[in-house]
Amino acid sequence: MKYSEQTLKYYENVKNMGGFDEELQNVGTGIVGSPLCGDVMKLQLFFDENDVITDAKFKVFGCVSAIASMELATTLLKGMTIDQAKQIKNSDVADSLELSEIKKHCSVLAKEAIEAAINDYLAKKNKESDIMTISEAATEKLKALLLEHGGIGIAITIISGGCSGIDYALAYENEEDPNKKKIEIGGIKFYYEPELELLIKGLAIDLVENSFGHGFVVTNKNHVGCSHCDGSCGR
Repeated sequence: MKYSEQTLKYYENVKNMGGFDEELQNVGTGIVGSPLCGDVMKLQLFFDENDVITDAKFKVFGCVSAIASMELATTLLKGMTIDQAKQIKNSDVADSLELSEIKKHCSVLAKEAIEAAINDYLAKKNKESDIMTISEAATEKLKALLLEHGGIGIAITIISGGCSGIDYALAYENEEDPNKKKIEIGGIKFYYEPELELLIKGLAIDLVENSFGHGFVVTNKNHVGCSHCDGSCGR
């Protein structure tokens, strides 16, 4: 097998091979491939408090092209945000290394490893099942609305509260606000004020559709109101 000069350059000058402690909350780990296919890649991304990738390490069981693909990918990833990292295509790796058709699967594995490592980090960071849940139908509808109307995500606010429970509102978030908390669930970014965190935990978002249109139902198992309330308290 003849390899391109670019492939050999990254293969012969490996700097990012290694790993981090998988238990660290700011480390995302992705393992892709199969020994039966000949290539297995393990990618680990180290994030700072702003979700920027400050370091990246990998281990590979595989060929020269697989090692070169991961060396290039980890080099590119350093300094990127999550959104930027997601924009890396397997063709970016394949074209840069001038991979032959038979070896382009290595670039596909590199892309899959990036996605797996990011997802692992977000799952650990957000503890999605503890903070929020969103149904598949609501996820797809919100994505479609964001695509149609624009915006970087969904803002969650509280419009009322009391014995009857808490009413939540959803709106489009148009720009990053460093003062707001952010979580990503189902590929959608949700933003809320830090002081609302205890009221956000346990939130569930679902979609209701009928002949009159659609609407989102936002409930919270932790804030269901007083079961004995008759309204006499005035709240």
